[in-house]
Amino acid sequence: MNAPTSSLPDGTGRSPGRGRPRDATRDAALRTAAMEVLAEVGYRALTMDAVAARARAGKATIYRRWESKLDLVIDTCNELVQRNIPEPDTGSVPGDLGEFLRAFATFLTGPAGKAAQALVGELPHERELAAAFRESFLLPQRDVLRRIVERGVRRGEINAQAPMDTVVELAGAALLHRLMLTGEPLDTRFVDRLLADALLPLLHRDV
Repeated sequence: MNAPTSSLPDGTGRSPGRGRPRDATRDAALRTAAMEVLAEVGYRALTMDAVAARARAGKATIYRRWESKLDLVIDTCNELVQRNIPEPDTGSVPGDLGEFLRAFATFLTGPAGKAAQALVGELPHERELAAAFRESFLLPQRDVLRRIVERGVRRGEINAQAPMDTVVELAGAALLHRLMLTGEPLDTRFVDRLLADALLPLLHRDV
C-alpha cells in the first residue's frame, strides 16, 4: 500500500541520514501504543508525547521513524491491515470474497476496531488525514475487492456487465455501517448473509 505523501521511499518516514538507524524491533510496540492512544482520545488529541509515554520510549525514537503523527497513524493502519487482511486467490469469487470480508470483519472487531472508529469519525474534520487515509488505506482495500471480481470475470464466473463497482462499494460500506452505526455483531454470520443475499446475487444477475 502507498504511504502518506510525506513518507520517504524507504518507508521509514524520515530523511536519509537523520539520526541513528531505526531499530525495527521497536516498531511494533510504537504502533501498538499509537493504536491504543488513538482509540482512547481520537486523532486530534493524539500526541507524540502520549504515544512515547505509552510505549515507554523517548519522543526522539518516534521521530526517527515518523515525521508527524499523520505519518505514524497511517503507517500503523497500513501495517495492521497488511498483517491481518490477506488478498486471497482461492479460485472462486465466493471463496475470495468470503475470505477477504471475514478477515476484514475480524480486523475491525479486534484490537484495531476502536481505533478505526475513532479515526473514521475524524475524517470529515481533518482534510489532510482524510486524503492520506483514502489513498493509503481505503483505496487499496477497494482495489483488492475489484481484483477479486475481475478474476471472476476472466474465469467466466460472473458477467462482465455485472455492477462490479456497486458490489465493491457495498461490501466495504456494509461492514463499516455495521461496525459504527448499528451496534449489531460484525461476525461471520453477517458476512455470510451479506454475500448470499446481496453481493453474489448482484454479480450473478442477468444484465
